[in-house]
Amino acid sequence: MIKIRISKNDSDKDDLVFFKVKRITHSIKQAIDILKNTKEGFFASTVDSNREEKLEYENIVYVEYLNRQVFIYTSTKVYYNRTSLSQFKKQAPNYLAQISKSVLINLYTIKGFQTKLNGNLLVTLNTGEKQIVSRKFVAPLRRQLKLVSGAS
Repeated sequence: MIKIRISKNDSDKDDLVFFKVKRITHSIKQAIDILKNTKEGFFASTVDSNREEKLEYENIVYVEYLNRQVFIYTSTKVYYNRTSLSQFKKQAPNYLAQISKSVLINLYTIKGFQTKLNGNLLVTLNTGEKQIVSRKFVAPLRRQLKLVSGAS
């Protein structure tokens, strides 16, 4: 059982997170990774209304580069940002992994994957969306998955 105690401290400039655990489980490792790698949010325009909204990286399911724009997919909305995929990736946390020339996925949204005969992977995300991992990106993706899952 996990007990959570939260206390607000207005005197410190930075937030402080303290974990007291018997062992570091996958869930705790995931929480630590998200806390370490969460950067300030960024602004992106919504596709449906052309209005800018603040978006946090952990809400991203996947990112796709099309027509010189980055399209950002969350579980509820689609956003776009006029930037290159490489520039977006530089600013993004390491749990947004590149799986092809034009797509990044949030490793924490992976529900499962299957190997295809041609060496590609078919990844199923928790939204039901399916993405193809190009052969070139299969080994790096497996390494990143091991890092975020804490496996040796």
